[in-house]
Amino acid sequence: MQTGKDEIVDELTQFKIERAKRRERKEWELKIMGKCITWLIYLYVTGIIITGLNYILLEKSYKYEGIVEDSCQDFKTLKSVNEQIFPLLDELTYKKYFKIFRVNLENDCPFSIGEYICTSKKCVICTCNTSEIPSNWLSPASSPINQPKDDFAFWDSERYLSPSEWIWHVEDIENDKGVYVDLKLNPEAFTGYQGQHIWDVIYRENCYQGSLNDMCKEKRALNKLVQGLHTSISTQLSEFYVDLSTNKTYPNYPLYFERVGNHPERIRNLFFLYSVLLRAVILASPGIQKHDINSMSFEEDTRSKYLLNNILSLGNNQCSKPFDEQQFFNQITFDQKKDYQRYIHNISRIMDCVECQKCRVFGKMQTYGLGTALKILFSESPSEFSGKLKRNELVALINTFGKVSSSVHSIDLMFERRTIYHYNLILTIVIVGGVFIIFMVAIRKIYQQMDKKIQNMFRGMPSDNPQQTNRNTKSKRD
Repeated sequence: MQTGKDEIVDELTQFKIERAKRRERKEWELKIMGKCITWLIYLYVTGIIITGLNYILLEKSYKYEGIVEDSCQDFKTLKSVNEQIFPLLDELTYKKYFKIFRVNLENDCPFSIGEYICTSKKCVICTCNTSEIPSNWLSPASSPINQPKDDFAFWDSERYLSPSEWIWHVEDIENDKGVYVDLKLNPEAFTGYQGQHIWDVIYRENCYQGSLNDMCKEKRALNKLVQGLHTSISTQLSEFYVDLSTNKTYPNYPLYFERVGNHPERIRNLFFLYSVLLRAVILASPGIQKHDINSMSFEEDTRSKYLLNNILSLGNNQCSKPFDEQQFFNQITFDQKKDYQRYIHNISRIMDCVECQKCRVFGKMQTYGLGTALKILFSESPSEFSGKLKRNELVALINTFGKVSSSVHSIDLMFERRTIYHYNLILTIVIVGGVFIIFMVAIRKIYQQMDKKIQNMFRGMPSDNPQQTNRNTKSKRD
């Protein structure tokens, strides 16, 4: 009999021990859940505060304040002019006459700057077949071999070269090596090619060394033009970024701010380049308007002339003198003129070292366009001289102006995209974090309710007090 009582007491003791352990475990679990929720709330509030402060401190737009250094116009005026010109210029560059550019891609690299192979398929371009080129472009009359003499022929007289503007055109395009490239079928975009070594050579070999503030304005202008061109190209690669793994094109604003947006001086140089190109186009207006735009398509050529005339009219009416070439170039020395020629020529030759074909085409085209603009600005009679521009020169000038105009247009877009991203990040943290915390609180509440139900199931069971248990057992016996 005593043995049976002992067994009952042992079972009750074992049950109470298990019950106590289960109770401790439940309390521990509820305590841990409570602490996790508390820490989540801390992280949630911290995340909102940090992202909120970042959003508040974020520059939501570029500050177009003051005059563009070494220019004659302020940022706001140039921006306003570009907002009107850009849509027209963008459409014009899609017209057949202006989208096909002739370039020589067979020149050997004349410099030892190392090999950086471009392995992406995006680096390759498709050239136009002869059948796609209007016959009048291929006729001897369209190749201006005999060009009028001007001061350029004497700037570097020790070379004894007959073409007066030899330094400003893409080398050897008048021979059989030149190919025609459709710039819209082969759009400028990120290809994965890293060309920083090319820019290092350009800055080291073809720019005046030292601080811009310590240079005379003529030297400073050349450096800023090259830096502005670099900024424009970096902007275009960010605007038309290609994810090589998915082959999708999208604007990459983090890359833009890494290369351009976080460097205000680069944006200033971009505006300086824009003012120089705009001034060159305005000065060349009389000659450009007389230019024979003929791609053997009457309807398209009529539209091209209409767009071109509107661009020239807007430029003349809204901002006739964005850059004062007389202030800069009237007193330029003979040696500085030769430097300008040599630097532009060398930059074009350095572009022959670019392994990415697409990058090489657009690099040479924009160098050619910049050279054409300088040739117009250097001329003693720009309006008369511009009437003798070759088709390839005009195509390079318009497309370079179009690229720079697109880069100026992208400034606000990039700032807006970054602002929207940070705003959406705050909303995401508020909504997702809030929902997750509410979910965790609800789970803890449900867990507590389930624990209470389990406790209710054990009500009426033997007490934890042994004496009470013995009395209950004795009373039941009596």
